[in-house]
Amino acid sequence: MEKLRASIQTLCRSALPLGKVMDYLQEDVDAMQRELQLWRGERQQHAEALRAEQSITDGAVEPLRAELAELEQLIRDQQDKICAVKANILRNEEKMQRMVHSVALSSRR
Repeated sequence: MEKLRASIQTLCRSALPLGKVMDYLQEDVDAMQRELQLWRGERQQHAEALRAEQSITDGAVEPLRAELAELEQLIRDQQDKICAVKANILRNEEKMQRMVHSVALSSRR
């Protein structure tokens, strides 16, 4: 009987710290849950702020995109005009070459 009592006392002395650890464990889990909720709330706030800033940025950039598209079209138009002028110059050079060649042939006769 004495041996059984000693074993029970040893068991109780060992179980007491384990019970306290379990209490602290639950407190830690609760604290971690509160911190998780805090971080989730902060993430949500930042996501909303990001969406708002993105909307403002998109609104500010849209007129610039339209202007860029207009300028790109003007560049293409100018490039088309330059190509047309170059083609005209080449045609005129060919005409001049034919005229010079024609004059050279008539002067040899």
